[in-house]
Amino acid sequence: MIAPIDFGIPRVVGFRVNGPITTADIQPWASLLENKIQQEGKLRVYVEYETISGITWNALVQDLKFDLKHLGDFEKAAIVSDKTWLNLAAKVAGFLPNLEVKTFSFTEKEQAKQWIIS
Repeated sequence: MIAPIDFGIPRVVGFRVNGPITTADIQPWASLLENKIQQEGKLRVYVEYETISGITWNALVQDLKFDLKHLGDFEKAAIVSDKTWLNLAAKVAGFLPNLEVKTFSFTEKEQAKQWIIS
């Protein structure tokens, strides 16, 4: 399940991820992000990964297609998680040009929120 986190700032999109991820979870978020990109330009994304018990193959493919299509449409990403493998994924994403990625633990959640809006 993917649930919104409202920052009240049009260029900042936040969400919380729990449980298994399916295409039914990815589709609405992909549409929302595409609309926001058209309206606002480059976005900042804040993501809290609470529990992840997997992602379906179709959801992974859909997510990768979205990511490749929108490589240059994000300027900052804050990843909040206590999962070490997500920290590695965030470091890899940090190699993308013009994208600043930082990881935070759940105890640093407020710091992450301040960083994404600054």
